[in-house]
Amino acid sequence: MKETINYYYKVYPDKIYEINSGVYFYFNDFKYYFIEFTRTKEEINLLVKISNDLYNKHVLVNTFILTKDNNYFVELNDKIMILLRVNSIESDTNTLKDLIYFNNLLITDDCTKTESWASLWAKKVDIFESEMNNLNNDYLLVQESIDYYIGLTENAISYFNLVDLKNVKLSLCHKRLNKYLYSGLINNPINFMFDYEVRDIAEYIKTKFFTSYIDFDEIESVLNKLNRDNSILLFCRLMYPSYYFDEVKKIMEEDYNEKKLKFYIDKVDDFENLLFDIYEIINKKYNIPPISWLENKN
Repeated sequence: MKETINYYYKVYPDKIYEINSGVYFYFNDFKYYFIEFTRTKEEINLLVKISNDLYNKHVLVNTFILTKDNNYFVELNDKIMILLRVNSIESDTNTLKDLIYFNNLLITDDCTKTESWASLWAKKVDIFESEMNNLNNDYLLVQESIDYYIGLTENAISYFNLVDLKNVKLSLCHKRLNKYLYSGLINNPINFMFDYEVRDIAEYIKTKFFTSYIDFDEIESVLNKLNRDNSILLFCRLMYPSYYFDEVKKIMEEDYNEKKLKFYIDKVDDFENLLFDIYEIINKKYNIPPISWLENKN
């Protein structure tokens, strides 16, 4: 791997350190990641432009490094590899305020730039239901639990369909927010995307719920600033079990231990309580449609 970095980038680190998807190293007082890029090659140029624009505005996101052939990626053993320079202190302790500030760095009201969540989620449900039909005694925990999470997704879709998308914007968001992202939660451009502006807020709340603790004062102060459509979008994104489907995908594609799902399954009651509490906060202001099973539970 060191020889590859030497050849393509004319960078000569003394030592490299292996990580799951590649390596990292230090060179000329900067940290670098040479890692796999799992999105499409077509997305690289957009992410390069976003990260360079932000960096030129003194926002210290990570930046892509060109190869000796003026490319932003290397094709290696059927993988797309990129070199990123880390330009700030790595941290996974960003606050919700930090995240919202970041989201507001780039905003557009052109919602045609993203596919609706309802459409994306319906396709995902169709895929998982089809895969379940082909299983026998494999992945029993997935088979026992997935109907509940599909039900949550269908509730989320019904809420999404209440939203008037003319009243929401797209902003710079992240595919996921978790402590396993290289170089912190928000500064890694391979995690950037444009999406409805409350995406990151919802994913932040879910991440905090499953890894740390929920600060309801922090959440309520944010909810009170949202319009009705963004409030509904936030709630439907909270219902959508991205955390569960991410694990199922790893289980079925990477032979991941399905017992990891128990961590989420065991927290179903507590998460439903969280949903109800946030529903109550929103409902005080906007009187959104109820979810009968959630109200009956409480």
